[in-house]
Amino acid sequence: MASARFEDNKDGSITDHEADLMWAREDSWQTQGAWLTWDEAKQYAQDLNNDQFAGYQDWRLPYKYELEGLYDATKPNKDKYDKEIGLNSVFPEGGLPNIWALDGVGGDGFTLSLATGKMALLYKSKSGRMACRPVRGKHIAWTEHEK
Repeated sequence: MASARFEDNKDGSITDHEADLMWAREDSWQTQGAWLTWDEAKQYAQDLNNDQFAGYQDWRLPYKYELEGLYDATKPNKDKYDKEIGLNSVFPEGGLPNIWALDGVGGDGFTLSLATGKMALLYKSKSGRMACRPVRGKHIAWTEHEK
């Protein structure tokens, strides 16, 4: 299924034409069935690079603003708990509702709730186990994005 913004590349990735990014079609929960700490999420993205996932070696965790751009309350989907989340239906149902971002503050990392569209800071290390949805593509520097 394709939309004007998103295109399923049929190789495990989805192109976001609006943001000029490529997303992993499934989150880490959908591929591994496990929650991840922030460090584990970074390693998950590195593992995709090692495996040349979808033919690329530049997968990473998304920045906060990239995740915020992925949330869309007008495009409901279902998470692993069968609850509604704001994620375009080009992505398969069944992912976790909370996704790690690359950036954070000190020992805390940002997570996006796909249920509410809100960001939260959680301890990166042992707690706050979430999923990750790796992305690839050039990102806009924070200073440019927040103007």
